[in-house]
Amino acid sequence: MNEAKLTEVAEALDRLSNADISGRGVIHTLYKAARDKVDKPVLLAAVDLLRHTVQPGDPVVIATGWIDQPLVAPQCGESDGPAGAVVLARALRLALKAVPLIVTTDCLIPGMQRVAQAAGFHCLEPEVLHHSVERNKLLTLSVLPFPREREQARSEAVKLIRRFKPAACIAIECGGMNDAGLIHNMGGQEISEPQSKLDYLFMAARREGIATLAIGDGGNEIGMANIADAIRENLLSAKPGESVCLPNVIPSTPVDLLLTAAISNWGAYALAAVLAASTGILDALHKPEAEKRILSASADAGFHDPIYGAVASSVDGCSLETHLAMVCLMEEAVLCRQAI
Repeated sequence: MNEAKLTEVAEALDRLSNADISGRGVIHTLYKAARDKVDKPVLLAAVDLLRHTVQPGDPVVIATGWIDQPLVAPQCGESDGPAGAVVLARALRLALKAVPLIVTTDCLIPGMQRVAQAAGFHCLEPEVLHHSVERNKLLTLSVLPFPREREQARSEAVKLIRRFKPAACIAIECGGMNDAGLIHNMGGQEISEPQSKLDYLFMAARREGIATLAIGDGGNEIGMANIADAIRENLLSAKPGESVCLPNVIPSTPVDLLLTAAISNWGAYALAAVLAASTGILDALHKPEAEKRILSASADAGFHDPIYGAVASSVDGCSLETHLAMVCLMEEAVLCRQAI
């Protein structure tokens, strides 16, 4: 696909992934601020960064997992993030021949492994993953724990970077620490204790010159520090009773490139689609039948939809059917231009 068509694809997928279907009311502000940071569609900037930095056999770390209801369900995570992580892992493996490593909170590992298996992966020890790339046989990844306690997280981040030497680190729907080192939900409630302190991983990666990307949908995720001023100016200035963001939710850890999406999974799906279009490896596209399998596995593994308030195959208040339709549209955005 030539550059002009690829730009069209990325533009279409930027818009699709940021469509405010659920009506939260923040994504237009977040996307505009993120887009203003680059001179092209944000997804195209992300693919350019990944293709420039990730070589065959390189590890790529994908961080995800949000324990969003710590008082009600302190060992359980929401359904936004895990699905996006495995879809992006698959695209990175197929399109760039990367070695995917997913890091998450320890209690979410069994569920994360079930979701990865639904995407076609065997979950194995990191030491054997390179054989999958070298022999081009099977899809494999590792799911690794990352600490909740701050000093342990700081130490583990350095160890992980030194051990695996990843080419890139990508956060998908990860709670970000504010200037005081605290993580908040969108309602302004402090929910730091049960979360993996993944900010330290991205701090360590940036110190080593490793490419860092983040996908978020609310303004309180890792990477939103990139557009902190826009959040303060536009989402903290609503009329009394209408504020959609509170000052203490804004994270302080920046990344090289921030991608926004109405639902973070959609940002990961869109990134996978542009990777597929850019490399011509269309098998890296996410497909509706895979989405149904993955979100069903997500529910079976106990991930919940915090908007519906139940373990379900919905995500962020949008039904399974909505997600299938979105994936279908993303696939068509690539395939229609591929055929021209």
